[in-house]
Parts: sequence; structure tokens; C-alpha cells
Amino acid sequence: MHEELKKLIPEVKENEILAPYTTFKIGGPARYFFVAHTSDDVVKAVQAAKEYEIPFFVLGGASNILVSDKGFDGLVIVNKIQGFTAYAEGNRIFVTVGAGESWDETVARCVSQNWSGIECLSGIPGTVGATPVQNIGAYGQSVDAVIKEVRAIDSRTWTEAIFDREACQFGYRTSMFKKNSGHFIITQVTFALTPGGRPTLSYHDLKNYFTERPAPTLLEIRQAVIEIRARKGYVIMPGYESYQTAGSFFMNPIITQEQFQKLKPLIKECPDPWYWPLPDERVKVSAACLLQSAGFHKGYRKGNTGISLKHSLSLVNFGGASAQEVMAFAEEIKKRVQEKFGIALEEEVELVGF
Repeated sequence: MHEELKKLIPEVKENEILAPYTTFKIGGPARYFFVAHTSDDVVKAVQAAKEYEIPFFVLGGASNILVSDKGFDGLVIVNKIQGFTAYAEGNRIFVTVGAGESWDETVARCVSQNWSGIECLSGIPGTVGATPVQNIGAYGQSVDAVIKEVRAIDSRTWTEAIFDREACQFGYRTSMFKKNSGHFIITQVTFALTPGGRPTLSYHDLKNYFTERPAPTLLEIRQAVIEIRARKGYVIMPGYESYQTAGSFFMNPIITQEQFQKLKPLIKECPDPWYWPLPDERVKVSAACLLQSAGFHKGYRKGNTGISLKHSLSLVNFGGASAQEVMAFAEEIKKRVQEKFGIALEEEVELVGF
């Protein structure tokens, strides 16, 4: 198999350990491993995987995944597609970015040009290509609000497809790409930003930060977001203390009014706001609050894994943790939250090789 695959993608490696490529620093080997720098590279890799019936997985910044201890028995394609172009049309700046570009460097570049729309998404690790998949959001902004189109390779036809915002089917921390995992490999994303636009200042942490400065600049918002994220150990940059983690392990659950009325009297120790009413009368609840109220406080430790000292929604590898340890701990958390509050937590982290 190896020699035949080598003929199609000569640069392929074998048995590459994936742990160093992930922010969790956990994970076994990829049977095959290939770095794609162009869309043609992606097509070549997918064609090879299809021809030899090898499962494949696309790796970006690997900041939101947990790889199993046995690794991935297939082809891991590392997306390193670069590029950054921008043009003005009407009252918008349209910025097209390669999927392999650093997300935070892209935010910094746009903020430096005074283009608003993604400043509150500063400090989030990973690549541009992962942002529409997860529909990332933080501090009052969500990436789906500014995505104009996404270009991707359809792994079933080996052709390029273009998706406008509606076709992406965005939802809370999800999208059509996440629901159809493996079908599409994102190569470019185009964002519609506002030149000279006012920064978003709606999230309570940011409002509190700027109590005495009601009109912060985009750069000040970016710096504040990074500082707030750093307090939670979520900033993976030189000069910032961070943990071996994939960030928020669970999504904030969305529950019915009936569930919320049963839950409210049970929550005693969470600071406000720990819930957010939605337009459809459902309620989004802080998963961090549920963990704390179930007894999983910051710094809680179970062997080599546990809860971050800075943020109770972040499961961390304190050193030497296995994927099996992390998953066993996550299941313990889910079970206790379900028993105590009747709410089922869902992983935000993508599980690979399980």
C-alpha cells in the first residue's frame, strides 16, 4: 500500500505522531501524513485516499480536537494553504484568506487596517479554515455574521464548490461542513468587513473592561479580548501562560423554558450572567456554571487530566495524560451533570480516531 500511495503523493510520511501538532499534546500516530500547500495538493491527496480506500482527516491548527491514543488509521492531510487578498465594494471590505493561514494573525491584520467585524474573535487559536466549520464565536461576535463565501474541495467529486453564507447552514458552533464531516475540505474563506466600523461592545466582560472608556478602538478591543482570554489560560501565544488543552470542551447547552425553570433554583454559586434567553424562547446556559455547580471547580484534578486553574470549561492535560484519561473524565462530568440537572452536555471538541 505504501509504495502505491507514494507514487501518487511522494511527500507522504508514515506513522507520524499527531500529539505535537495538537494543542492538547495528546494523540497517537497517523498511518499516513501529508502537508497540502495548494488546492491541487488537496485534490491529489483526496484522490489517492479514495483510490486506495483509505479514510482521511484534515488537520488545521488542531486547537479544537482530541486525537485518540491509537491515532488515526488513515491519511491525515495538514491544510497549509496560504493567501490574503482584499478589495473594497460599497461600504464593505471583502477579505479572502487561505484556509491554512493563522486565524489570529488574520484578525490582527484586519484590525490594523481598521476593518471591523472580527475584533472580538482575537486570540482564538487555529486556522482560518476551521472558523466556518465550528462557526466560532466569542465576546459578542460570531464568524457567520461576516462570512460572505467559503470555497472547498468536494471529496466525492474532487471539484471545487462555493458556498454562500446561507448554504453554509450555520448554527450554534456548527455548520453544514461540521454536519458533513469529511465531505468538504475548505481552501478559502471570504469575509465581509466594515472599514472604519464601530467595534462590538456587547459582551459583559468587555463592557466591564471599558466602563470608563465608552468608545474603545478596534485595537483596544482586540487587546482587551486577548487579556481576558489570557486570564482563562486560553491564549496560545508567545509570552502568555497557557495549558495543554483544546479550549472549551463542552458546548453551552440550549434548553427549553421548562428545563430552565427546573434548573434555576438549583444554581447557587454562579456569577451573573450564567444564562441567556434566546429569541425562540429557549435559553442558552453556561456549561462552565453547570460544571462548577456539579463540583468540578477550577483546578479539579483526576490523574493527569482535570479542569484548568483559570477556566472551569477547559479540560487540560497536566502532563502525560492519555486520550483515554481525558475521555473517561469527560464522561464522569457528563454523567454527574445529567444526574444533578437533567441536562446532557455535548462535546465542542472534535474527537478523532475514536
